[in-house]
Amino acid sequence: MVSKNQDKDGNMVITVGKALSAYEVKELKDRLLAGFTNHQGVILDINGVTECDTLGVQLLLSAGKTAEKLNKTFNVTGDSQSVQDAVSDVGFEAKDFPYFSKEA
Repeated sequence: MVSKNQDKDGNMVITVGKALSAYEVKELKDRLLAGFTNHQGVILDINGVTECDTLGVQLLLSAGKTAEKLNKTFNVTGDSQSVQDAVSDVGFEAKDFPYFSKEA
């Protein structure tokens, strides 16, 4: 589900595959917190996400707020229709996620 590496700028790169839902949120939350604690920030690659639910959207919002609070970077890269659909299904818009980028 989740793999991680470090980029040249000292950010943890986390690649999420298949699902960003209730079953995976706990593991991803732990990895995000470790990334914010031990690195300059986190880059989350969502290209492989084919399923996203409300908890996945909530985790993305929470991670953005946590990064801001800790003065860390947080970027979500990639293009996942499932994530886009989940975000709009709960009433959010792209402007609510300033850390989203379609670049991988």
